[in-house]
Amino acid sequence: MTEISAQASAPAKAPSLFADPDFMKVWIAGALVGIMRWLDVLVVGYYTLVVTGSPFVVSLMLFLRMLPMFLLGAFAGAFAERLDRRVVLVGLLLLMSIMYATLAVLAIRGALELWHVAVGVTYSGVFWSFELPVRRTMVGDVAGSERLPRAMGLESATNSITRALGPFVGGGLYDTVGIQGAFGLGATVCFIGALLLSTVVRGARSEGTGRRPVIAGLLEGAAYIRTERVVQAVLVVTIILNLFGFACVSMFSVIGRESFGMSASETGLLASTEGFGAFCGAMLVATFARPSQLARIFCVGAGLYIACMGLFGWMGVLGQDWLIYAAAGFLFIAGFGLSGFGSMQSGLVLARTPPRMRVRVMGVLAMCIGCGPIGILNVGWIAEVAGAATAVVIVTAVGFGCYVAANLAYPELRRRLT
Repeated sequence: MTEISAQASAPAKAPSLFADPDFMKVWIAGALVGIMRWLDVLVVGYYTLVVTGSPFVVSLMLFLRMLPMFLLGAFAGAFAERLDRRVVLVGLLLLMSIMYATLAVLAIRGALELWHVAVGVTYSGVFWSFELPVRRTMVGDVAGSERLPRAMGLESATNSITRALGPFVGGGLYDTVGIQGAFGLGATVCFIGALLLSTVVRGARSEGTGRRPVIAGLLEGAAYIRTERVVQAVLVVTIILNLFGFACVSMFSVIGRESFGMSASETGLLASTEGFGAFCGAMLVATFARPSQLARIFCVGAGLYIACMGLFGWMGVLGQDWLIYAAAGFLFIAGFGLSGFGSMQSGLVLARTPPRMRVRVMGVLAMCIGCGPIGILNVGWIAEVAGAATAVVIVTAVGFGCYVAANLAYPELRRRLT
């Protein structure tokens, strides 16, 4: 009788994430649009370089993509608390599908101009400013606290593989079909994502403050961040990497074409090595990481990424053909660092934030990620004067110094977490 009572009182084991229909829909939708995100970055960058020949204009396109996240990130998180998350994402994805279809038709008719693409990437930035705080929070809510580490690990691994597949597929489409093929794929992918999310049942409504004014929600989120040093550290390092690390992604197409004489598909293959490295690293993190090590993994990953991006740029400065393999190797190792940083970034914020505050704090995280436009313009104008590869070396050197300073200011990054 005692044994039966004990079994009855034991909590039921949470089902597998892959057996949860709502989680699978949210996850697959995120994977599909993630592929399109990185495909778009490569294809638009290469197209812009072919049309203008200017590294600065290439960086300006990524600037337009990232600017809405900086301007709207925190607001998007607080505003989304007042609405059905599912409706927000489905509506934005349907508009994305229409936007890509319009660009594809213009390209087929030979009427596509650079300003059309600029408008498209700006709207993409609006979508991504909502996607991070809204869909990632849906993932956490659908998974629940017990399955949250596995869900965030799967999200990180998925983001890593999309970073690899996106440039690879995009470069191949650009060389074989043209830019209209990439935009046509984007219209299809976004429409499928909208269909999947429209049938999600759980995680649509926020546990936050309902109709509370948006500004009040932002202020409460900022007040909470001031009390949590681990979250502060995550936000500071996120700003550093977006200013001095991820901004260099805008120069991938330029370095591939100008330093190594690569086609779009070859440049896409080179850029995809970063994503493959991130995927391999994410698998290692998911297998061997311990909860107490999360901050350390985040910290080491950030440093490894920015250092290897600088070495990748140095290979471009030297410009020898055989150094393509060394450049790919450094991007692969940078991907390992990215996996540690990326898998722990959202995970640390969600784990250290009460459920009712998560959307607001994730919105602030999105705003920190969105500060990248400043770094993008910085690397763009340096590239215009000194060359793309030299710009990457200079920017990452400054960034690594800022990263060291952040480690000294926040020793929590090097400690075991309770």
